Amino acid sequence: MNILLDSRKPFDRALADLQRSVAAHGFSVLHVHALSDTLAAKGQPIDKRVAVLEVCNAGIAARMLARDATISLALPCRVAVFEEGSGTRLGTIAPTSILAGFDVEPEVDVTAADVERTLRQILADAA
Repeated sequence: MNILLDSRKPFDRALADLQRSVAAHGFSVLHVHALSDTLAAKGQPIDKRVAVLEVCNAGIAARMLARDATISLALPCRVAVFEEGSGTRLGTIAPTSILAGFDVEPEVDVTAADVERTLRQILADAA
C-alpha cells in the first residue's frame, strides 16, 4: 500500500522539511537520489522534480537484520517527494506491505507496524 500526502509547499521546501522530519523522528537520511536530475543528466529529462530519500533507524535495522538477514531486501526505507500537477506530494510504501511477502516472525511484523506509524508521522510533519 502506498502512503501519500499532499503538500502545499514548493518542492525544495518539502524536501528540506522532509529531511528535518526524518532526523527529528530518530531516523537518518542515508542518501538522497535526485531522480529528475539524474535522468536529465542521462538525456532523459522529465517535466517534474522527483527525489527519493533512503532513510534508516540504525537500531531498528540492526535488530531486524539480526533476526533475519533476508529483510535486507526491504531496507533501507524509501521516502519520496515529487511534483504532481501544481502541487507537491510526499510518500512511501508501507513497510507492512513490503514485508507481507516475507516469512517473518510475529515480532518483525510488530516492528514493521511501528516503523510504518513513524514514517506516516514523518510525512505528516513534513507536509
